[in-house]
Amino acid sequence: MFKVKLTAEAKKELKQISRQHQLAIGQIFDELKEYPHLGKPLGRGLKGRFSYRISVYRIIYKVNEKDRTIFVLTAGHRFTVYRKRK
Repeated sequence: MFKVKLTAEAKKELKQISRQHQLAIGQIFDELKEYPHLGKPLGRGLKGRFSYRISVYRIIYKVNEKDRTIFVLTAGHRFTVYRKRK
């Protein structure tokens, strides 16, 4: 089982999302603990990271197999999350 850790930026961004979507994202974190490669692998400038879709929101995360940790890098509207990480 993996651990999920959020960056300071991700915590800040999650606070700006509606409560309904925050709860849905929380459930996704529980699923990711069991299946860390559940999201879509990203390419180009985001290689090595994964994206998971929740309605119009996305979470971008990185999996560290050695430490069995998932680092959530950012969370937000699909239009903005990919632009920040280039």
